[in-house]
Amino acid sequence: MIGCDIEEILEISPECDERFIDQQAVPELAELNIGVSGVSTLQDYYKVGRKSPMHHALLFSVAGEIEVTTKQGVCKVGHGQLIYFPAGKPFLMQLKTTQWRKVWFELDDIPKWRKRLAEQPLVVDCRQTHQLYHLLSLLYYEKSAELRQPLIKQLNGYIKQSLNVKQHINAEEQRLNQVIDQMEAKLHFPWTVDDMAKLANYSAPHLHRLFQQQFARSPLQQLIEMRMQRAKYLLANTNWSIEQIAEQVGYADVFNFAKRFKKSVGLAPGQYRKCKKTE
Repeated sequence: MIGCDIEEILEISPECDERFIDQQAVPELAELNIGVSGVSTLQDYYKVGRKSPMHHALLFSVAGEIEVTTKQGVCKVGHGQLIYFPAGKPFLMQLKTTQWRKVWFELDDIPKWRKRLAEQPLVVDCRQTHQLYHLLSLLYYEKSAELRQPLIKQLNGYIKQSLNVKQHINAEEQRLNQVIDQMEAKLHFPWTVDDMAKLANYSAPHLHRLFQQQFARSPLQQLIEMRMQRAKYLLANTNWSIEQIAEQVGYADVFNFAKRFKKSVGLAPGQYRKCKKTE
């Protein structure tokens, strides 16, 4: 059986950067029954095998890709995904890209976690990877117990969301949401349908069908809608020039932006701003 021959292996390049967050540094982790956690940027080479781990492990893949071997077989885990390793079950992880960035947690092997993880799939798409990465980075540096409290509350909430099995029923919807999140974070990027399809690991025609089903728009129509919504916000809430706003939402040509904005909103950018300022 695959996975039965996995041995204890620890091969980590000096180029890897791992920052551990344990209960000594953050005592509040004990309230969540988390033994240790951390953020890691792995590069050059990285290979870790565990024959019978004492704790459950959650690994949130933020960027890059890792190859994982378990008794179920071999799979790849990429950005925006969560993989779960149950206590007592062997696994092997090997770096397969130039760099892999992850957030990870070792969970105490107690009834609370065993119950919550009982129906957890091995690998699922997850929208919380970036939030958890930044949240744990803050916890790593925060020395004040008072200021850690809201961070711990957020951490607990994100972990609960990521382990909500109901969220993982529609994997396609989650993958689309990840694409939307990336587009929204980089509206200035010259997106093409091929870029979006590559991000979602779908063909361009399949992505088009999914966007139509989910949003009743093509991928490019959805992008335009998002850009116009951002432009409306910036026009109403900043003093940036129309040229600056056009650039921020992905239009190098301000005249093209103005034409698109008027078609979508019904007013020219300057008119829209004037209306909002007088409300």
